[in-house]
Amino acid sequence: MVKFAQRLQAELVPEWQDAYCSYSDLKQDLTRIKQQRIMGPTFTRTGSLGLLKSLVSIKHHSGPLSGGPFSGPLSHGPRSGRRDHNIISFSPRGQSKDTLLVRKTRVGDDDVYVSELREPLTHSPQDRTFFVRLDAQLTKINKFYRKKEGEYIARAGVLEKQMLALINLEEDMARQGLTTIDYPISIPKDLEGTTDAMPLISEDIENSNNVYQMQTFPVQPSNEVHKDVDSEEDEEGVDNVIQDYIDQVAASNLKQRRASFKAETALEVDIPKYPRSGSLSLTAPGLQFPSPGGRNVRFSPVSSEDDQGSTPVPPAPRASALKKVSQIPEPKPEPKDEIEVVIQNPDIEDQKQQTSMMSQKELDHAKKLLRLGFVEFYRGLGLLSNFRSLNMTAFSKILKKYDKNTGWNFKPIYMKEVESSYFVTSMKVNKLMTKVEEIYTKHFTEGERKKAISHLRPIRKQGSHKTTFFTGLFAGCSLALFISFWFLVENKGALGRKTDENDPHAGAHEYLETVFPVFSTLLLAILHIYCYAFNVYAWARTRINYPFIFGFSPGSELRYRQVLLLATGLSTFLLGGMNLHIGVTLLINDPDPGSDPSAVGSPRMYADIIPLILLLTCLILLFLPVNLMYRSSRYFFLNCFRRLASTPFVKVVLADFFLGDQLTSQVLVFRNLEYVICYYPTGFFLTGDDKRCDDNNIYKGFGYVLALLPFWWRFLQCLRRYYDERDTHQLENAGKYLTAIVALGFRQAYSNHEDMKVFMWLGIIASVAATIYTSYWDLCIDWGLLNRNSKNRWLRDKIITKHTSIYFMAIGANIVLRLAWMLSIMRVDRAFGFDRYKNAFNVILACLEIIRRGIWNFFRIENEHLNNVGKYRAVKAVPLPFNDD
Repeated sequence: MVKFAQRLQAELVPEWQDAYCSYSDLKQDLTRIKQQRIMGPTFTRTGSLGLLKSLVSIKHHSGPLSGGPFSGPLSHGPRSGRRDHNIISFSPRGQSKDTLLVRKTRVGDDDVYVSELREPLTHSPQDRTFFVRLDAQLTKINKFYRKKEGEYIARAGVLEKQMLALINLEEDMARQGLTTIDYPISIPKDLEGTTDAMPLISEDIENSNNVYQMQTFPVQPSNEVHKDVDSEEDEEGVDNVIQDYIDQVAASNLKQRRASFKAETALEVDIPKYPRSGSLSLTAPGLQFPSPGGRNVRFSPVSSEDDQGSTPVPPAPRASALKKVSQIPEPKPEPKDEIEVVIQNPDIEDQKQQTSMMSQKELDHAKKLLRLGFVEFYRGLGLLSNFRSLNMTAFSKILKKYDKNTGWNFKPIYMKEVESSYFVTSMKVNKLMTKVEEIYTKHFTEGERKKAISHLRPIRKQGSHKTTFFTGLFAGCSLALFISFWFLVENKGALGRKTDENDPHAGAHEYLETVFPVFSTLLLAILHIYCYAFNVYAWARTRINYPFIFGFSPGSELRYRQVLLLATGLSTFLLGGMNLHIGVTLLINDPDPGSDPSAVGSPRMYADIIPLILLLTCLILLFLPVNLMYRSSRYFFLNCFRRLASTPFVKVVLADFFLGDQLTSQVLVFRNLEYVICYYPTGFFLTGDDKRCDDNNIYKGFGYVLALLPFWWRFLQCLRRYYDERDTHQLENAGKYLTAIVALGFRQAYSNHEDMKVFMWLGIIASVAATIYTSYWDLCIDWGLLNRNSKNRWLRDKIITKHTSIYFMAIGANIVLRLAWMLSIMRVDRAFGFDRYKNAFNVILACLEIIRRGIWNFFRIENEHLNNVGKYRAVKAVPLPFNDD
């Protein structure tokens, strides 16, 4: 059976972990109480340090509302008399009611709970500390829940306005004949009879005190707190009259309504984008709405004396009447001759068709954004509901443990206060969840509730044993293929066509210069996937909410076993291709032993096509539209790459610049892709002459583009973020990538013009400057470390892992591996005599840079997660389609 402490850690929202009940601290208090009962007077000396730390932690977590660890009646005990207060005997359960009294006081908008302990517990500091902490937790939870509930109610009002605007826009487009498809929001039979927007916020939610009814739900929360009973009855009667009329009008489908609108009726709906007051304004001829303070609703086709000569817009009408009245058509004849002329004009028809396509596209985009907004809103409501249930269970469990250890019966007394507290009695979240389910069912899934629930509550796929089995199978195959490749390369002539008596390694040199860059492209990509698998495992173990940070759809993120399955499968595929290439090279012999093995048409040239086939196969699998090999994750990657390539014309999110940072560690992959483009399409692979690519001026010039492209993308992303956020740190971050661009530019210039030593020295200077700049930014900004005044010296105030040595080891590894990146730019392969093995040397340095990036990934996302925890951000902010202007 799983202990509740483990369940709490597994189910809590990581971004809200500071707002949950401190169950572990309360258990430590219970441990001290138990020890005090056993040890008696001697525990005062031995347990004073732990008690002192407990009091300090209470003062830190309780905040300004508690006024200290011993505020209120709890801190006062009898001042006279001397007795041994350290030995507290078990009390009969009948006396528990007279021993504990919980008081609730109102401080501002929050409730503050203070427990008063009476004899004999007034002289037990351990019991007093426990109840002080318990009161502080209850006060904290109530305050947080009330605040979050208010935020979601405000969000519900915004979504309600957006939904109302969307419905009216769809109906307006249908009347104008702009829609080209049937009305997508059909009315199910069980919901037929009204076409209102099913508003989220009710007047009773805003105004009542935990007494909830669900009759009317206005667009804006009403300012009225008290209403006459007669007024409510009159308004309900009017609503019934309106509803009866709507039941007759809305019984037919959209096609019948559209024909009816063309032939008989017309409704004037004035929908500005959004008035500055924040409400929607709809006016229908012949209808008059009440003001917020009015009692009656009058229907008259004749304007009143005050209204003559003007077109007044009623301020803040009741939504129940407003939304129902907005759908009542008013007959208005239309001239048939004019309609016929429009139909017969082909130019107008073409223009109308183009407008219809554009309007339908915008409408679909607005519906998509609203659907995502409702899904995220519902997810946030679910998190808040789970927050309530977990804290309720925590109070029940800890009080049960207290009664078991002390013999008292305080659980019924304290739980009575917990159950009457705001976060338990408030049912607004549950009602909002019910309304969201109804709205989503009606307007986004065409009345299919099961489908709506599957969208709102996606089920996370459970791990399969097949994944573990095939991961182990592919890992074993990869190891066997690697050993096979190791022995195959020992065969003379296995790696290339060239044979030289003076150079026994001529074939190896040819292999490294021709096909090895193609194989190494896949090798570096697979290594990066292994590092990501390690990151996912570490994030999951440390409870870092990486799916929310990256913006994955709920339940679609890959776990580390799935990432490892992908990595091991690709490893098997790559090593199998490398073994196949050597096998084909050994088996295919030239028909004429005396012929030149490098001549065009030699059978050995076909072996060099194998690396290209492997590369193209991986690219095809990446773009494969079939639901195989984690299609949702592949599409997410491709969308991020598309936005990255579109920089700076699109807004930058974390997943986009995170991908850009990954690509800055894959500069060698971009260079290898440049080589592949030159080696195969030009036909150089037919002769194995790779030098012709190095001597091509177009190839040399194109090297500047591909080598600098990842850093250029990140540079533009920083400028775009500065444009959107006006954060000067983004300009400093752009300067970091600019120094790297300069260093790589000099490196490429030196590679193209090796006789000009000035490029070498300029490259060295720029590389040193870029290394210092990027190392400082990695440690101080991206990781948030090296803070001398933090609680964890030279780290940061909040850290995830308990062992601080891990952070210092990561700092040292990042600096050392940054030097490896600098060496790859400075072309030190020539200095060490690795000129003929430069491709292998560059691959080794690139592997070290990818490992450094994997370490960087963990601490970068950890820092982002802690920022979300500090701001209690647990739900994505989905942009909405309609503006409030």
